[in-house]
Amino acid sequence: MTAASTYEANSNLGNPEALLQEYLPMIRYHADQLMRRTPASIELDDMIDAGVLGLLDGAQRFDASKEVLFKTFAAYRVRGAMIDYLRTFDWMPRGLRDTSKSLQGAFQELEQRYGRPAEEKEIAEFLEMDIDSYRQKLDQVRSMSVVYFDDLPSVRGDDDDLHVLDIIAGDSGQSPEHQTAIGQFVDKLADAIEQLPKREAILLSLYYYEELTMKEVALVLGLTESRVSQVHSQMVMRLRGHLNLTAEGGV
Repeated sequence: MTAASTYEANSNLGNPEALLQEYLPMIRYHADQLMRRTPASIELDDMIDAGVLGLLDGAQRFDASKEVLFKTFAAYRVRGAMIDYLRTFDWMPRGLRDTSKSLQGAFQELEQRYGRPAEEKEIAEFLEMDIDSYRQKLDQVRSMSVVYFDDLPSVRGDDDDLHVLDIIAGDSGQSPEHQTAIGQFVDKLADAIEQLPKREAILLSLYYYEELTMKEVALVLGLTESRVSQVHSQMVMRLRGHLNLTAEGGV
């Protein structure tokens, strides 16, 4: 099958009405997922509208010659448009952002110190708090724990920053320097995921790849839903701390 025929087989890119009909369930799914972590002031319909704009923008940007399915590309564009919409509200309190940075810094420091993922007790001790207080911090940053590639550190290319969405887009005009930066970033992300503790790795797989709900993940792991939420927040902080560490040339 040629690139052009694959392009047509994967979506109705030239027909906005058919495109929306095909991908509206996916847009609603991502809107519902994000709405669970946002304030009540955010309207579901507005999130869906943002997703629709992301889908249409993705249809225009998609490069059919690349070995990426439009369905995969569209999901990132839709979710990215929704998160960009949330960012316009700047609804995260400064204190919450500081808590998130503090947790990421703890993971970063301890991984560099031990050369392995830090355990919950070690993180709590580093932050000079007991386990319950540490878990309360994880609960506080739950709304920020949306693993979305565009939130991760950008790749430094030859003349500007490059986000993972640009990587997925596969712009044929990217220079060799950009391509090298992309490869390095993907390696760092893969390494960060491989170093996750077993339970966090299972959670990531079940929640993001198998697309189970938090409640379903809790049943699989034999934990309460609130505890799974805390482990999820810890996983996100760990990944971000690791990526910040490698970006700075650490271990």
